[in-house]
Amino acid sequence: MNKLLEDKNTYKLIRADSTHTLQKKNNALVDELYKSKIINYREKQQLTSTAATAPRLYGLPKIHKPDLPLRPICSSVNVPCYGMSKYIGKILSNLISEKHNIKNAYEFKERLNNVQINDEDMLVSFDVVSLFTNIPIPLAIKIITAKWYKIQQNTSICKNKFLNLLNFCLKDNNYFMCDKNLYVQTYGMPMENPFSPTIADIIMDDLLDKTILELKENFDIDIKFLVKYVDDIFAIVRRNDVDIILNTLNKYHLKLQFTVEKENNLRIPFLDIMVYKKNSELILDWYSKPTSSGRFIN
Repeated sequence: MNKLLEDKNTYKLIRADSTHTLQKKNNALVDELYKSKIINYREKQQLTSTAATAPRLYGLPKIHKPDLPLRPICSSVNVPCYGMSKYIGKILSNLISEKHNIKNAYEFKERLNNVQINDEDMLVSFDVVSLFTNIPIPLAIKIITAKWYKIQQNTSICKNKFLNLLNFCLKDNNYFMCDKNLYVQTYGMPMENPFSPTIADIIMDDLLDKTILELKENFDIDIKFLVKYVDDIFAIVRRNDVDIILNTLNKYHLKLQFTVEKENNLRIPFLDIMVYKKNSELILDWYSKPTSSGRFIN
Protein backbone atom coordinates (compact mmCIF):
# COMPACT_ATOMS: atom_id res chain seq x y z
CA MET A 1 0.00 0.00 0.00
CA ASN A 2 2.87 2.37 0.79
CA LYS A 3 4.29 1.71 -2.66
CA LEU A 4 0.94 2.64 -4.26
CA LEU A 5 0.74 5.84 -2.21
CA GLU A 6 4.19 6.93 -3.44
CA ASP A 7 2.55 7.92 -6.74
CA LYS A 8 2.87 11.72 -6.40
CA ASN A 9 0.71 12.29 -9.51
CA THR A 10 -2.30 10.70 -7.79
CA TYR A 11 -1.86 11.01 -4.00
CA LYS A 12 -0.67 13.84 -1.79
CA LEU A 13 0.01 13.68 1.94
CA ILE A 14 -1.98 16.23 3.98
CA ARG A 15 -1.80 17.26 7.66
CA ALA A 16 -5.29 18.31 8.68
CA ASP A 17 -8.40 16.11 8.80
CA SER A 18 -11.16 18.11 7.10
CA THR A 19 -13.97 15.66 8.02
CA HIS A 20 -15.63 17.96 10.57
CA THR A 21 -15.53 20.96 8.19
CA LEU A 22 -16.92 18.89 5.31
CA GLN A 23 -19.70 17.51 7.53
CA LYS A 24 -20.77 21.06 8.43
CA LYS A 25 -20.65 22.08 4.75
CA ASN A 26 -22.67 19.01 3.70
CA ASN A 27 -25.36 19.71 6.31
CA ALA A 28 -25.53 23.39 5.32
CA LEU A 29 -26.11 22.34 1.69
CA VAL A 30 -28.80 19.87 2.83
CA ASP A 31 -30.54 22.61 4.88
CA GLU A 32 -30.49 24.84 1.81
CA LEU A 33 -32.19 22.14 -0.28
CA TYR A 34 -34.80 21.58 2.44
CA LYS A 35 -35.59 25.29 2.89
CA SER A 36 -35.95 25.62 -0.90
CA LYS A 37 -38.49 22.72 -0.73
CA ILE A 38 -36.39 20.66 -3.17
CA ILE A 39 -36.22 17.77 -0.68
CA ASN A 40 -38.70 16.70 2.02
CA TYR A 41 -38.00 16.16 5.72
CA ARG A 42 -37.32 12.43 5.30
CA GLU A 43 -34.79 13.11 2.52
CA LYS A 44 -33.21 15.82 4.69
CA GLN A 45 -32.62 13.22 7.43
CA GLN A 46 -31.14 10.77 4.93
CA LEU A 47 -28.72 13.34 3.48
CA THR A 48 -27.68 14.86 6.80
CA SER A 49 -24.29 13.61 7.98
CA THR A 50 -23.76 12.68 11.65
CA ALA A 51 -20.61 11.25 13.24
CA ALA A 52 -18.75 11.30 9.91
CA THR A 53 -15.31 9.69 9.60
CA ALA A 54 -12.57 10.05 7.00
CA PRO A 55 -12.64 7.42 4.23
CA ARG A 56 -10.32 4.45 4.90
CA LEU A 57 -8.04 3.05 2.19
CA TYR A 58 -7.18 -0.65 2.05
CA GLY A 59 -5.94 -3.06 -0.61
CA LEU A 60 -7.52 -6.16 -2.12
CA PRO A 61 -5.06 -8.57 -3.75
CA LYS A 62 -5.71 -9.34 -7.44
CA ILE A 63 -5.22 -13.08 -7.07
CA HIS A 64 -5.56 -13.70 -10.83
CA LYS A 65 -2.48 -11.58 -11.65
CA PRO A 66 1.25 -12.31 -11.20
CA ASP A 67 2.90 -11.00 -7.99
CA LEU A 68 -0.56 -10.33 -6.43
CA PRO A 69 -0.78 -6.55 -7.00
CA LEU A 70 -3.19 -4.66 -4.73
CA ARG A 71 -6.35 -2.93 -5.88
CA PRO A 72 -6.86 0.22 -3.73
CA ILE A 73 -10.36 0.31 -2.21
CA CYS A 74 -11.61 3.36 -0.33
CA SER A 75 -14.29 2.58 2.25
CA SER A 76 -16.61 5.58 2.09
CA VAL A 77 -19.61 4.49 4.17
CA ASN A 78 -19.41 7.22 6.85
CA VAL A 79 -17.85 10.03 4.78
CA PRO A 80 -19.52 13.46 5.06
CA CYS A 81 -20.98 13.44 1.53
CA TYR A 82 -22.03 9.76 1.35
CA GLY A 83 -25.78 10.47 1.25
CA MET A 84 -25.34 13.52 -1.00
CA SER A 85 -23.23 11.52 -3.47
CA LYS A 86 -25.95 8.86 -3.75
CA TYR A 87 -28.60 11.57 -4.19
CA ILE A 88 -26.70 13.39 -6.97
CA GLY A 89 -25.70 10.08 -8.56
CA LYS A 90 -29.36 9.06 -8.82
CA ILE A 91 -30.18 12.32 -10.63
CA LEU A 92 -27.27 11.79 -13.03
CA SER A 93 -28.17 8.16 -13.75
CA ASN A 94 -30.49 9.22 -16.58
CA LEU A 95 -27.39 10.38 -18.52
CA ILE A 96 -26.16 6.79 -18.74
CA SER A 97 -26.99 5.43 -22.17
CA GLU A 98 -28.71 2.07 -22.61
CA LYS A 99 -27.20 1.87 -26.09
CA HIS A 100 -23.87 0.32 -25.04
CA ASN A 101 -24.30 -0.64 -21.37
CA ILE A 102 -25.31 -4.07 -20.11
CA LYS A 103 -26.26 -4.98 -16.54
CA ASN A 104 -25.24 -8.65 -16.45
CA ALA A 105 -24.39 -11.80 -18.42
CA TYR A 106 -28.06 -12.50 -19.20
CA GLU A 107 -28.49 -9.17 -20.97
CA PHE A 108 -25.22 -9.82 -22.80
CA LYS A 109 -26.66 -13.13 -24.07
CA GLU A 110 -29.90 -11.46 -25.17
CA ARG A 111 -28.03 -8.84 -27.17
CA LEU A 112 -25.89 -11.49 -28.89
CA ASN A 113 -28.94 -13.44 -30.07
CA ASN A 114 -29.14 -13.58 -33.87
CA VAL A 115 -25.75 -11.88 -34.38
CA GLN A 116 -24.20 -13.44 -37.49
CA ILE A 117 -20.44 -13.48 -38.04
CA ASN A 118 -18.09 -14.25 -40.94
CA ASP A 119 -14.43 -15.16 -41.42
CA GLU A 120 -13.30 -11.51 -41.35
CA ASP A 121 -14.89 -10.91 -37.94
CA MET A 122 -12.83 -11.10 -34.75
CA LEU A 123 -13.96 -11.25 -31.12
CA VAL A 124 -12.08 -8.73 -28.96
CA SER A 125 -12.33 -7.11 -25.54
CA PHE A 126 -10.93 -3.71 -24.61
CA ASP A 127 -10.15 -2.87 -20.99
CA VAL A 128 -9.29 0.51 -19.43
CA VAL A 129 -6.17 0.50 -17.26
CA SER A 130 -7.23 1.53 -13.69
CA LEU A 131 -10.34 3.43 -14.79
CA PHE A 132 -11.49 4.90 -11.45
CA THR A 133 -8.13 6.36 -10.41
CA ASN A 134 -7.74 7.84 -13.92
CA ILE A 135 -11.17 9.46 -14.26
CA PRO A 136 -10.56 13.06 -15.44
CA ILE A 137 -12.92 14.94 -13.08
CA PRO A 138 -12.78 18.29 -15.01
CA LEU A 139 -13.82 16.42 -18.17
CA ALA A 140 -16.66 14.69 -16.28
CA ILE A 141 -17.96 18.07 -15.04
CA LYS A 142 -17.70 19.48 -18.59
CA ILE A 143 -19.76 16.57 -20.05
CA ILE A 144 -22.37 16.87 -17.28
CA THR A 145 -22.65 20.65 -17.78
CA ALA A 146 -23.13 20.17 -21.53
CA LYS A 147 -25.99 17.74 -20.84
CA TRP A 148 -27.82 19.97 -18.37
CA TYR A 149 -30.90 19.93 -20.64
CA LYS A 150 -31.30 16.22 -19.77
CA ILE A 151 -30.52 16.59 -16.06
CA GLN A 152 -33.07 19.36 -15.44
CA GLN A 153 -35.85 16.94 -16.41
CA ASN A 154 -35.02 14.96 -13.25
CA THR A 155 -34.52 17.70 -10.68
CA SER A 156 -35.82 21.11 -9.59
CA ILE A 157 -32.34 22.20 -8.43
CA CYS A 158 -31.06 25.15 -10.47
CA LYS A 159 -27.95 24.65 -12.62
CA ASN A 160 -25.49 26.67 -10.49
CA LYS A 161 -26.59 25.01 -7.25
CA PHE A 162 -26.40 21.55 -8.84
CA LEU A 163 -22.85 22.20 -10.11
CA ASN A 164 -21.91 23.42 -6.63
CA LEU A 165 -23.18 20.12 -5.13
CA LEU A 166 -21.37 18.17 -7.87
CA ASN A 167 -18.05 19.90 -7.13
CA PHE A 168 -18.52 19.30 -3.40
CA CYS A 169 -19.00 15.56 -3.93
CA LEU A 170 -16.31 15.13 -6.61
CA LYS A 171 -13.53 17.42 -5.43
CA ASP A 172 -13.91 18.39 -1.77
CA ASN A 173 -14.37 14.82 -0.49
CA ASN A 174 -11.55 13.19 -2.46
CA TYR A 175 -9.43 12.34 0.61
CA PHE A 176 -8.78 9.30 2.83
CA MET A 177 -6.81 7.85 5.72
CA CYS A 178 -4.33 4.99 5.47
CA ASP A 179 -2.11 3.75 8.30
CA LYS A 180 -2.96 6.87 10.39
CA ASN A 181 -1.81 9.19 7.58
CA LEU A 182 -4.16 11.46 5.63
CA TYR A 183 -4.00 11.82 1.86
CA VAL A 184 -5.89 13.69 -0.83
CA GLN A 185 -6.41 12.01 -4.21
CA THR A 186 -5.32 14.69 -6.67
CA TYR A 187 -6.46 12.80 -9.76
CA GLY A 188 -9.29 10.41 -10.51
CA MET A 189 -11.80 8.93 -8.07
CA PRO A 190 -11.45 6.21 -5.44
CA MET A 191 -13.10 2.82 -5.80
CA GLU A 192 -16.03 2.34 -3.37
CA ASN A 193 -17.06 5.99 -3.60
CA PRO A 194 -20.83 5.69 -4.33
CA PHE A 195 -20.40 8.31 -7.05
CA SER A 196 -17.52 6.65 -8.93
CA PRO A 197 -19.48 4.10 -11.07
CA THR A 198 -21.93 6.77 -12.31
CA ILE A 199 -19.15 9.20 -13.27
CA ALA A 200 -17.20 6.35 -14.91
CA ASP A 201 -20.24 5.39 -17.02
CA ILE A 202 -20.81 9.00 -18.12
CA ILE A 203 -17.16 9.33 -19.20
CA MET A 204 -17.13 5.94 -20.95
CA ASP A 205 -20.39 6.64 -22.82
CA ASP A 206 -18.97 9.92 -24.14
CA LEU A 207 -15.71 8.15 -25.09
CA LEU A 208 -17.54 5.44 -27.05
CA ASP A 209 -19.88 7.85 -28.83
CA LYS A 210 -16.96 10.01 -29.99
CA THR A 211 -14.77 7.03 -30.89
CA ILE A 212 -17.50 5.35 -32.98
CA LEU A 213 -18.16 8.64 -34.81
CA GLU A 214 -14.45 9.22 -35.48
CA LEU A 215 -13.95 5.66 -36.74
CA LYS A 216 -16.82 6.11 -39.20
CA GLU A 217 -15.81 9.57 -40.43
CA ASN A 218 -12.02 9.08 -40.64
CA PHE A 219 -11.61 5.37 -41.42
CA ASP A 220 -15.06 4.25 -42.68
CA ILE A 221 -15.07 1.61 -39.90
CA ASP A 222 -18.37 0.21 -38.62
CA ILE A 223 -18.23 -1.89 -35.46
CA LYS A 224 -20.61 -4.81 -35.95
CA PHE A 225 -21.36 -5.33 -32.24
CA LEU A 226 -20.26 -3.51 -29.07
CA VAL A 227 -21.33 -3.62 -25.42
CA LYS A 228 -19.81 -2.31 -22.21
CA TYR A 229 -19.82 -3.34 -18.57
CA VAL A 230 -18.21 -0.53 -16.48
CA ASP A 231 -14.66 -0.50 -17.97
CA ASP A 232 -14.81 -3.72 -20.01
CA ILE A 233 -15.83 -3.55 -23.68
CA PHE A 234 -16.73 -6.56 -25.82
CA ALA A 235 -16.80 -6.05 -29.57
CA ILE A 236 -17.04 -7.91 -32.86
CA VAL A 237 -14.90 -6.09 -35.42
CA ARG A 238 -13.13 -6.73 -38.71
CA ARG A 239 -9.76 -8.39 -38.17
CA ASN A 240 -7.82 -5.58 -39.89
CA ASP A 241 -9.55 -2.83 -37.86
CA VAL A 242 -8.48 -3.89 -34.33
CA ASP A 243 -5.32 -1.74 -34.10
CA ILE A 244 -7.02 1.33 -35.57
CA ILE A 245 -9.88 0.99 -33.04
CA LEU A 246 -7.42 0.59 -30.14
CA ASN A 247 -5.44 3.68 -31.22
CA THR A 248 -8.64 5.73 -31.59
CA LEU A 249 -9.83 4.70 -28.10
CA ASN A 250 -6.46 5.71 -26.65
CA LYS A 251 -6.60 9.14 -28.33
CA TYR A 252 -9.67 10.23 -26.33
CA HIS A 253 -7.73 11.18 -23.18
CA LEU A 254 -4.10 10.76 -22.13
CA LYS A 255 -5.07 9.20 -18.78
CA LEU A 256 -7.61 6.73 -20.21
CA GLN A 257 -5.58 4.03 -21.90
CA PHE A 258 -6.88 0.68 -23.15
CA THR A 259 -5.46 -2.79 -23.53
CA VAL A 260 -6.90 -5.30 -25.99
CA GLU A 261 -7.46 -9.04 -25.73
CA LYS A 262 -8.06 -10.89 -29.00
CA GLU A 263 -9.86 -14.18 -29.45
CA ASN A 264 -7.73 -17.28 -28.84
CA ASN A 265 -8.71 -20.55 -30.55
CA LEU A 266 -11.92 -18.86 -31.77
CA ARG A 267 -13.03 -17.98 -28.24
CA ILE A 268 -12.80 -15.18 -25.69
CA PRO A 269 -14.06 -14.68 -22.09
CA PHE A 270 -16.23 -11.71 -21.13
CA LEU A 271 -17.77 -11.25 -17.66
CA ASP A 272 -18.53 -14.83 -16.58
CA ILE A 273 -19.22 -16.08 -20.12
CA MET A 274 -16.99 -17.78 -22.70
CA VAL A 275 -17.94 -16.79 -26.24
CA TYR A 276 -17.12 -19.32 -28.99
CA LYS A 277 -17.17 -18.84 -32.75
CA LYS A 278 -18.71 -21.74 -34.62
CA ASN A 279 -19.12 -21.21 -38.38
CA SER A 280 -21.38 -18.14 -38.65
CA GLU A 281 -22.81 -18.43 -35.11
CA LEU A 282 -21.76 -17.61 -31.56
CA ILE A 283 -21.98 -20.23 -28.82
CA LEU A 284 -21.99 -19.17 -25.14
CA ASP A 285 -20.90 -21.10 -22.07
CA TRP A 286 -20.21 -20.21 -18.42
CA TYR A 287 -16.65 -19.14 -17.62
CA SER A 288 -14.68 -18.99 -14.36
CA LYS A 289 -11.18 -17.59 -13.93
CA PRO A 290 -8.49 -20.22 -13.21
CA THR A 291 -8.22 -18.77 -9.67
CA SER A 292 -11.88 -19.52 -8.91
CA SER A 293 -12.15 -22.00 -6.01
CA GLY A 294 -15.83 -22.82 -6.53
CA ARG A 295 -16.48 -21.96 -2.87
CA PHE A 296 -19.18 -19.56 -1.71
CA ILE A 297 -19.51 -17.58 1.50
CA ASN A 298 -22.58 -18.66 3.49
